[in-house]
Amino acid sequence: MGEPDHGATPELGGALLAPAQARSGAAASIGLIAVALATTMIWLAAPDQPQLIVANLIPRTADDLGTNMVMIVDPSNRAAVAAAAATLRLPEPQRQQIEQSVLQRERRLGWIVLTDSMDPDGDTVTVEASGIVQHVVLTKAWVPVAVPLEGTGPIVITGVRDGGGGGITVALGTRGGSVALRIMLPGERVEVMP
Repeated sequence: MGEPDHGATPELGGALLAPAQARSGAAASIGLIAVALATTMIWLAAPDQPQLIVANLIPRTADDLGTNMVMIVDPSNRAAVAAAAATLRLPEPQRQQIEQSVLQRERRLGWIVLTDSMDPDGDTVTVEASGIVQHVVLTKAWVPVAVPLEGTGPIVITGVRDGGGGGITVALGTRGGSVALRIMLPGERVEVMP
């Protein structure tokens, strides 16, 4: 072995340092799929502003509620009306009809917040207002329910299913905290005035 020539120009070390040939077939397809998957994951992870705005219009805490058991949605706030109408447990055409009638001030839309006042064991109730019935499974978390209102009629909460025995335990969320209703049996009703 000779002494290294420090003044020599470096040379590529053969095939190891040469540019790789573009692969075709399965390897290229896998690469494209990986890039597409990574792009999709980044897109899905990005915050979606319209959903964040809608979430801010739905009552989540006591501070979001008014002073009554039912918080009326401001009909001049199109976004608030749209957010409430979107949560109605109804077919889309019926939701759209209700949204339009609220915007035209032909009816009102309000929020009532329900929770299980004891153990979240699958108790189920219906919430009925203006002839529209929505089924709600109670949990320990607040469950905001949008209710369409016409005139001065009550909102009727009816016990449907006792999840674990001991009765259907429901509470209404208010700015001052939860207010427990009497323990109900399936078929029993409680009226709440808006």
